[in-house]
Amino acid sequence: MVELKKYLMNLYFMKLTHEEFLYYCVAILANVAFGSGFMRFFASALSELPPEESKIYDFNPFTNPDIIGTIVFLTAGFGWGRQVSDHKLSIKKQKLGWLILALIPPFASLTLALTAAYIKYFLWSDRVIDILLGLSVTITAYHILPIPPFAGSRIIYLALPGERAWRLFSKAGPFIILALVLLDRFSGTPFLRELMDPIVKAVGNFVAYR
Repeated sequence: MVELKKYLMNLYFMKLTHEEFLYYCVAILANVAFGSGFMRFFASALSELPPEESKIYDFNPFTNPDIIGTIVFLTAGFGWGRQVSDHKLSIKKQKLGWLILALIPPFASLTLALTAAYIKYFLWSDRVIDILLGLSVTITAYHILPIPPFAGSRIIYLALPGERAWRLFSKAGPFIILALVLLDRFSGTPFLRELMDPIVKAVGNFVAYR
C-alpha cells in the first residue's frame, strides 16, 4: 500500500508526471465506464429508460463521464460518472430499487480494484496498474459519504418521507462535494482527506489481500 499512498498523494498535490497523468485519465475512464455503464444496464432491467437515457447506458468511456465528477477527479483524486435521474425511472419498489442501483458503482470500482490488485501482486506490476488500483480503492471508499451521487446518500433517501426533498438534495449534492473538495484543498486544513484516510486504507488493505 506504500506505492498506492505515494500515487494518491502525488495526485492530490499535482505531482504526477505526464505519463502518470495519462494513466490516471485511463483509470478515470475505466471506472466511470464500468460504474455508470453497469448502473444504466441494471436500470434498464428494472425499469424502461427514457429515450435520452437509453442511448448512453452502454460502456463507452467517453459518454459516461460527468462534468462535475470529472472536475472532482482532477482536483481531489476521486469522483463519479454520469448518473441516471430518479424522476426519469419508474421502479415498482422505488427506494429499494434505487438502493440497489446506488450500490453498483462502488461495487464496480471494488471489482476493478480487486482485479488490479490481483494483477499487481500475482502477474504483473506497473505504474498504470498502481494508479488504477489506487483510484479504484479511493472511489470505493468515498462512496460511504452521505452526499449524492455517492451510495451512502441513499441511507438519507430511505429516511426521507417525501421525494421533493430528496430531489433537491440530489441536485445539490455534486455541488456540495465540489465545494467541500475546494475547501479541503485550499483552506490549509485537509479535513476531508484526513476524515477519509482510514476508510481508504481499510479498503486498500482489503483488496491487497491483507
